[in-house]
Amino acid sequence: MSLATPLRVAAVTARGRVAAVSVRAPMAAAACAGFPLAGSGYVICYTRATDGAGPAGVHALFWAATGLALLTAGAVFALSVRKRAAALALTLVLGVLLSLPKFLRAPRYFSFYDELAHWRATDDLLGGGRLFAENALNKVVGDYPGLHLLTAATAALTGGSVFAAGTLVVLVARMAGCVAVYLLAERPFRAPGAALMAVLLFAANPTFGFFDAQFAYESLALPLVTLVLLIALSPVDERWPVAVPILLTLAVVVTHHASSYVLTVVLVAVALARWRSGRRLRPWLLAGVAAAAALVWLFAVARYTLVYIGPYVRSNLTSVPQFLTGSTKPRRLFAGFLRIPDYERVASYLSVFILLGLFTAALWALLRRRLPGERAASWVLAGLGGLYFASLPVVALRGDQTAKRVWEFSFLGLAPLCGLALWWLMRRRATWSRSLGAALLGVVFVGSGVARSGEHIRFPGPYLPSADPRSATEDVLAAARWLRFAHGPDGRVAGDRTLAAVLGSYGAQTPITYQENGQPIWRIFEPETLTPEVTAEVRDSGVGWLAVDLRSAGVFPLTGFYFDESEPGAYVDTHLSTRGLIKFDSAPGYRRVYDNGNIVLYQVAAQ
Repeated sequence: MSLATPLRVAAVTARGRVAAVSVRAPMAAAACAGFPLAGSGYVICYTRATDGAGPAGVHALFWAATGLALLTAGAVFALSVRKRAAALALTLVLGVLLSLPKFLRAPRYFSFYDELAHWRATDDLLGGGRLFAENALNKVVGDYPGLHLLTAATAALTGGSVFAAGTLVVLVARMAGCVAVYLLAERPFRAPGAALMAVLLFAANPTFGFFDAQFAYESLALPLVTLVLLIALSPVDERWPVAVPILLTLAVVVTHHASSYVLTVVLVAVALARWRSGRRLRPWLLAGVAAAAALVWLFAVARYTLVYIGPYVRSNLTSVPQFLTGSTKPRRLFAGFLRIPDYERVASYLSVFILLGLFTAALWALLRRRLPGERAASWVLAGLGGLYFASLPVVALRGDQTAKRVWEFSFLGLAPLCGLALWWLMRRRATWSRSLGAALLGVVFVGSGVARSGEHIRFPGPYLPSADPRSATEDVLAAARWLRFAHGPDGRVAGDRTLAAVLGSYGAQTPITYQENGQPIWRIFEPETLTPEVTAEVRDSGVGWLAVDLRSAGVFPLTGFYFDESEPGAYVDTHLSTRGLIKFDSAPGYRRVYDNGNIVLYQVAAQ
């Protein structure tokens, strides 16, 4: 056989590869058209929800747009020639696209309850206020100014509003966090497809779509934690200057209390996992810096944090013993949510079993030493991911958010391992395995997505009392802005949970609440007549303004209380009446100075 024969074979093979590349590249580019279609689907979904469309159609549109985004990402990756470059690009695109629902939920102002305290802190800084000033809505927010400083600087540099600057800061942080998750999964497993699958599963975690997309300190701190973990688990040949993770760790400490505590524990786990590798100093140095900085900040600057989180921590620690002794019963899951489709409820349970199955498969491979990459990093991710399943019994017993707060952090470990197992399934050439993998991913997206985001969080709709963004409507903001510009800031005001938050943020007033001031404000509004007890409470609280929302009369609040969970009848039989809300109309010492049809403001004469 002459030399020309293998040369001809090589030439034909090369031409075939070039032809395949030349065909696949335009097809991948054409597949990208699915992303703007998915974005348009979200816009249509939220437009219809704002116009009052029925919940069934709105939910279907939402998941159809999400499914199209995921299918488009899969198609583009499959058709791409440069897999790693495509996976990183898709990570950024999905980070932006899957952040769109939160923005469309309220595209003109911050309306989530936690956002309002951060808006006030940032606005005060831009107005010349001092750092660490006591926050009028939530005292603990003032002790962690990282988000406010960054947002205020962005607003000052760009000339944009607090809303625009805050939205930009959170979006950039989320994109950086998604890229960090990709790299976190790619390094130990060395597979771009598995890393992209990890990003998809991380985006499916219960907090990604809305809770960690809001303008709040965890939305910035979580990506910072991810970056520190990425550097801490980096191979030794990547010489990150030690100053980089230290600065990022300090940024976490001054931004969010819970994130700094989780980061400390994770860095200690990294140091322990790498104890035998010979790299002992650097991991322990990072863990020591995180622990020392968190403790110094807690006791020197943010001691109120102990008061703030103490009751929630104690409640969760006692939940299991109380259940075992029969003093408490499991809570009713989805209680307090508006009606959601049955398939979302079913998916929420199935998603737990799917994640457990994927996690178990990856853990088995790790035990059998079949996972590529450094075992220490894989074990740290496995331990972090296991926290999700450990938290579920507590979540089933307690309705507060404390145990759920580990979910977003646990998915930093859960998503890479489950993503790898799902990638093993989907890379098989059999059509059934790819279809099954896509179906499992879809169920996880739907099921995890509703675990912390009821319909009132995800979609606009009719007003409901004490329903976070469903309560913070345009007319509430109008009343807050009127009070600020007509009578100035810092007036002492009393109102229901939402009115207090909006008047305290956009209205720049000082809300008097039971949580922050210990005043049982409900005693002012619940009686139907102006009793001596009402007058005494107004005098004792020192309020100068009373705010009422006439729409709340006769409607049971979504959270189970109007003002605070300590009010009589909370969760069972709490109610307000129209007569009780307007009893100040003809009473001496009260003047009705504002009424936009729904919101009424009464000015209180000096008592």
